[in-house]
Amino acid sequence: MIFRSILFMLTACVGFSVYAQPTVSFYQYVKQLQLDLVKNGSDVTKTRLAFSKVKLFKKAVVVQQLERKRIKSLDTYLPRVINEKRVKRARALYKEHLPLLKEIEKKYNIQPRFIVALWGIANDFAPEVDGYNALSVLSSLAYANQSDPSYQSQIQSTINLLNTQAIGLSNVKSNWAGKVGLFNLNSSQYLTSYQDYNNDGKADVWQSMDDSFATTANFLQSSGWEHNYTWGRQVKLPTGFDHTLIETAGYKTLSQWKKLGITRFDNRQLPTATLEAQLIAPDGEKGRIYLTYKNFEYIMQLNDSLYNAIAVGYLSNRIKYPKIK
Repeated sequence: MIFRSILFMLTACVGFSVYAQPTVSFYQYVKQLQLDLVKNGSDVTKTRLAFSKVKLFKKAVVVQQLERKRIKSLDTYLPRVINEKRVKRARALYKEHLPLLKEIEKKYNIQPRFIVALWGIANDFAPEVDGYNALSVLSSLAYANQSDPSYQSQIQSTINLLNTQAIGLSNVKSNWAGKVGLFNLNSSQYLTSYQDYNNDGKADVWQSMDDSFATTANFLQSSGWEHNYTWGRQVKLPTGFDHTLIETAGYKTLSQWKKLGITRFDNRQLPTATLEAQLIAPDGEKGRIYLTYKNFEYIMQLNDSLYNAIAVGYLSNRIKYPKIK
């Protein structure tokens, strides 16, 4: 409630100063956007119909600006997000939905703990979500971020969703960032990965856990998820380590990182293995350091945030250990 009040006051006070750059009105921009989409192959009638109810969605842009300005560090973020209450709930839901999760694992080769962790970080384990008109949100964000072409791509995917008969949608709802469903998918991820797992004639990622779990698992599998591996680990750098390697080294085997003096966070030696990992430092050289595996890249595609992706990894660890009986 406090956040909503602050948001309302900020929206009123700034009067949408975040839109300082655009030189045309929102509705002029949307008109041109439709022309561009049609020029690039979008159906004229379907595009016009999809945009018939589009409105300027100020909250999306204001919240985006607030999120960008919010100061975070993993040392403060992780304890808040991966608290004992959330861990306890994650483990309980894992146990409750284990039969379905095992089915999903058998079909898509995605470990159940990662599905539950992604769900928890995306929407705090909500069994269903609603939202706002996705085209209004995405069009407003595209208007405010005209140098970012990704929004136009998501707008096209949203139009395609509305016209994909197998999905059975009459409307596409999203959160303030334009993400859809229980797992905060991009429209393009939903479009390429949708699964009607419960066979009710509709691939529903807003109210069906079956479809949501299966759609997310299908996306991860299609991306290249490696079932035999996890996401990564926190590590320590040796004294005198060449810190330019954080930005430039790319993927190396654990054996190679071991030779460079990197150890586990508890100072034990890294395993001698051919598994490849890359070095990341979300808070810089003085913050937490990680070796992350290829699976982490696929988690990142669903989160658009190093912090959220690391939180998914940590929550998946807490689901796995200690073993749930």
